[in-house]
Amino acid sequence: MIENNPKNKKKKSYRKQMLILWAFLFGPIVLFGLFMYLISLGLFGQLPSFEELENPKSNLATEIYTSDGRLLGKYFQENRSNASYSEISPFVIDALVSTEDERFFEHSGIDFRGLVRAVMFAGTKGGASTITQQLAKMLFHERPSNKLMRVIQKLQEWIISVRLERQYTKKEILTMYLNKFDFVNNAVGIKSAAQVYFNKPSDSLNIVESAVLVGMAKNPSLFNPRRRLELTTDRRNVVLYQMKRNERITEEEYDSLRQVPLILDYRNVDHKEGVAPYFREALRAYVHKLTSEKDEDGHYKIAKANGEPYNIYRDGLKIYTTIDSRLQAYAEYAVNEHMGKELQKDFWNHIKRKKHPPFSDQMSESQIQGLMKTAMTRSDLYSELKREGLSKDSIEKVFNTPVPTKVFTWAGEKDTILSPLALIEYNKCFLQTGMMSVDPKNGFIKAWVGGFNYKHFAYDHVAQGKRQIGSTIKPFVYALAIMDKGMSPCTEIPNVPYTFEKGEYGLLKDWTPHNPGKDYGYSVTLKYGLANSLNTITAYVMRQVSPQAVVNFVKKAGINSDMDPVPSLCLGVADVSLYEMVGAYASFANKGQWLEPIFVTRIVDKDGNEIFNNLQKRKSNSVMSERDAYVMLELLKGTTTYNYCRDLGTRKGGTAIRLRFDKATRPYGGIPAEIPIAGKTGTTQNQSDGWFMGITPDLVTGVWVGGEDRAIRFSNLEKGSGTNMALPIWGYYMNKVYADKTLDISKGDFEKPSEPIDIKLNCEEGGGLTGKSPYDSDDNPWD
Repeated sequence: MIENNPKNKKKKSYRKQMLILWAFLFGPIVLFGLFMYLISLGLFGQLPSFEELENPKSNLATEIYTSDGRLLGKYFQENRSNASYSEISPFVIDALVSTEDERFFEHSGIDFRGLVRAVMFAGTKGGASTITQQLAKMLFHERPSNKLMRVIQKLQEWIISVRLERQYTKKEILTMYLNKFDFVNNAVGIKSAAQVYFNKPSDSLNIVESAVLVGMAKNPSLFNPRRRLELTTDRRNVVLYQMKRNERITEEEYDSLRQVPLILDYRNVDHKEGVAPYFREALRAYVHKLTSEKDEDGHYKIAKANGEPYNIYRDGLKIYTTIDSRLQAYAEYAVNEHMGKELQKDFWNHIKRKKHPPFSDQMSESQIQGLMKTAMTRSDLYSELKREGLSKDSIEKVFNTPVPTKVFTWAGEKDTILSPLALIEYNKCFLQTGMMSVDPKNGFIKAWVGGFNYKHFAYDHVAQGKRQIGSTIKPFVYALAIMDKGMSPCTEIPNVPYTFEKGEYGLLKDWTPHNPGKDYGYSVTLKYGLANSLNTITAYVMRQVSPQAVVNFVKKAGINSDMDPVPSLCLGVADVSLYEMVGAYASFANKGQWLEPIFVTRIVDKDGNEIFNNLQKRKSNSVMSERDAYVMLELLKGTTTYNYCRDLGTRKGGTAIRLRFDKATRPYGGIPAEIPIAGKTGTTQNQSDGWFMGITPDLVTGVWVGGEDRAIRFSNLEKGSGTNMALPIWGYYMNKVYADKTLDISKGDFEKPSEPIDIKLNCEEGGGLTGKSPYDSDDNPWD
């Protein structure tokens, strides 16, 4: 009877309705919670790990630093360099929070107020995505395949956002976001973006620059300042408005800042462009070899904790080099100033008169064709076509078919139509150069210029190239005479031809070297002979010391290139790299001690742990005594001064006297006589190569200039000597160096040895003369 009570039935019905109501109200919440729990377990796909934000896998660029703390370049698969919070401009932080997430410091990863607003207004009054959620989204490496998967991914982002907020501080999240964001144009992360777009560190960005980069966060491809300057400026002003709205700047500041034009200082990040590209390529090869070396047990000598080798494109190494950014800039300026504005113009005018420019008229048609064929088979295009399996005839057809191409000119890159073979011939019309500068006291390479345009002429003439060294070998021949034969700078030698007879040193016929002009019949001092690069005097000295002794001696000075012990070695017939020659010459300025030239001091990993130190095992050698090295410096000063000849009763300028000429006469000259400079010019047979080796107490610098082939050259000494081709580059360089007061480069004399000098150094009659020599109508162009 109770069960059929209408009141009880009514109560049951009410309870049922309430349960349905509560289930209707809270069921979706429970189901959503369960769904979120299953997502967090990875049931709908593994959640990406956010630990990679602090320890990114395979995406950190290796950074190269100069000795004065400048970022020289990077090696990267992805140009990402992490910045700490203190390395980010506060304007960037203010702009980012004001624009992307006003309540960033208040929420715990999800902004529910923003979420409600976004739902109510369908996103027309702003989205709901927080900075933390955007950071979480960056962790997904693949785009969702459909809308459902995007919804699931969005929910995954919420979970990761909450986890991020629990594990990291707000500052850390902001830092991770800015380090992770891709600002396009090879600029991943705020540190790279600051360098690429404004050429400055990320902590130095001003408020306008910060607003530009933060504005890109909405859509970096759309708001790309390189492509859409006006649109990007409008977006920047939106960011500035948001900063005003959030009281980060005043109304007056906003009105003023939004009128400022958007000015970029864009730096293209490319392995083939930028500062010191030849050096960076040599460094890349060096570090690659270093990280690939194994010990006797097959283990990598430099390895990660797990035994794997380091990857310079992905492991975020920091390489500290010996290069000085200022000296490197001056070296590149000097090369461009002389080669681009002076020498190449002369060479263009010179080769116009040739039958087969740019080749010497002494070459036959078949010899020229042989050179061109060799150049063709050595090209990258030829190797590529061979790999594709093309026949010889098909390859030749490709090389003779005109196609649109870009060519180098000193006025900039130019679009034209040329066949690949014609392009090879065109490129041969440019004279090439190499330059290296080293601190002789420690062997640190301070500047390295392997050529003038890496994109079009990638061959490095510092380390890769080996050319005949001409008269730059002579100081080593003279040094042996001073060391072993008791000669002094004032030893007098008859200036007459000396003959090495057939059979002597294996000669097949008599060999008699001559001086240009064949001016003979009087005696000169050793210093005069070297200063004026007299071949006869060098031949006499070579006879005293022997070719084999010279070979053994230069090996001690770090020249390891092959050298035949023949008499003609005294005139520089051997092929040697500029790198070796500069290292050898540094021995004179380093008190007779050779130090292997190096360009890396140490390497650290992304956590700051040192993995390589190059200062612990330096190669070195004792070449000569401190006294003999000083005597040689006194001899070598003669090339940049006037030298007295007793028999002639007059003085003559050394082969590098141009450096002392007034700048109105020689733009690269004007170096005062009070600044001691030791040096040696060099010119090889038929003017194929021009050299200048300049020595000062703090810098030893070598320059080589020549054609791609020995048959590409000036036909006369006036233009084709080392004095004209190479020396001006040294002059431009050192004038810049001496003018820079931030560089501690000595203008004083070389340090005298502690032991007494027991031989005569001053060979001038009466203790030295001043003024110009009546013999000197111009500088002496031959060497």
